[in-house]
Amino acid sequence: MANAKKTAGETFETLTAMNPEALKEGYDKFAKGFSNLADFQKGTLEAMMASAGSLAKGVEKLTSEQTAFAKSTYEDGVAAAKAAATSKSVQEALDIQSDYLRSAFEKNLGQFNKMADFWISTTKEAAEPITARYSEFVEMVQSYRP
Repeated sequence: MANAKKTAGETFETLTAMNPEALKEGYDKFAKGFSNLADFQKGTLEAMMASAGSLAKGVEKLTSEQTAFAKSTYEDGVAAAKAAATSKSVQEALDIQSDYLRSAFEKNLGQFNKMADFWISTTKEAAEPITARYSEFVEMVQSYRP
């Protein structure tokens, strides 16, 4: 208890020994730091919104691409089925079916690679604003280091 009173007394003496200029300077530093933090958080929110926008555009583009691919694949399948149905022999029908399966496999593999590349680029694009904010954060923290 004596230590607590001594500590409280020392703290009071320290505060009363401060002149108004030192107190004003300390308050100004605090206010500036708080303002910087608020500005930084605003920038972070803007970066997250930009990232979400990039991701939304990517999903929209992917959806339209996949829709067009599905339509094309369906049309190719219908054409192959019609050709096989109107073939003159079983061997001709098997050849048509075999050609269709080979081309469908190649198209699907190509589409898979295209979508993988697309997602990689979309992810990089969506991560750029957040990565930039992280770099700014590291710089800001390091600027406060003594």
